[in-house]
Amino acid sequence: VSTQSTGMLGKSCLRVGAMLSRTHPIYQVSRNFSTKLSSRSSPRVFQSYFRLFPNVRTFSSSPPLGKQGKQSPVPFMVMSFAFCAGVSGVAYVYSEMKKKEMEEERQKKEEEMKKEKLTKGRPLIGGPFTLVNTEGETVTDRNFLGKWVLIYFGFTFCPDICPEELEKIGEIIDLMDNTPEAPKIQPVFVSVDPKRDTPELIKSYLKDFHPRFIGLTGTKDQVKRATKAYRVYYSEGPDHAEGANEYIVDHSIVTFLMDPKGLWACNFGQRTSPEEAVNKIITKMNEFYENNG
Repeated sequence: VSTQSTGMLGKSCLRVGAMLSRTHPIYQVSRNFSTKLSSRSSPRVFQSYFRLFPNVRTFSSSPPLGKQGKQSPVPFMVMSFAFCAGVSGVAYVYSEMKKKEMEEERQKKEEEMKKEKLTKGRPLIGGPFTLVNTEGETVTDRNFLGKWVLIYFGFTFCPDICPEELEKIGEIIDLMDNTPEAPKIQPVFVSVDPKRDTPELIKSYLKDFHPRFIGLTGTKDQVKRATKAYRVYYSEGPDHAEGANEYIVDHSIVTFLMDPKGLWACNFGQRTSPEEAVNKIITKMNEFYENNG
């Protein structure tokens, strides 16, 4: 094998090595191999190799010499091409894998930053819940994703405040329905008195306020989890005898607006008029669509 031939192979390996990261193991192998091929002692390396494999063809232009146990000519360039092609293939696969990992990491960070931007500065209001509607069907918070929701916590035996707030929600829904291009809003009533408020009773009660109202109730523990998620206070008040229905449930008087992602947008108190609420809702809707396309 001539020094010129081994030098050519060494340069080819250096080109492959340049494609790789200098810290990568494949780069070091390519670098060491190319250095040996470029040195003057490289023929000794191949002399030892050809002693072990006498039938491998050298880079000589002489024809095969028959069956006297001498070397049969096989193009040495095939060996160099195969080696460099293998190193190049490994380098390409490794490079593509790193690109994919970096792209996935970038997308993950963008999603985290977007989520942080949407939730930054917002009260921790809202979250997972599992309740039952007036048809006896299980309803969770995920059933309302993609919708604007006005949600109010109260009880059907409430003498005055709950009816007034539910009537106001009905007026807000009607005003929004008459607003051009405004999305529909889903009104939701959640009972904080699961002992007395059966699905049938809630269904009958809500008919007086708006036909789109969805009524929800559940077990005592389910209601507790829902009120905790929305930071709603409620208390049954004094202990009452078993079976007695004459008691008042003290609770927060607030209506929450939740956006289509299930996140808190704003809330209204008892003193907020329907017109003020509509103006605030439209503002929050515009902000939401500006930030979410």
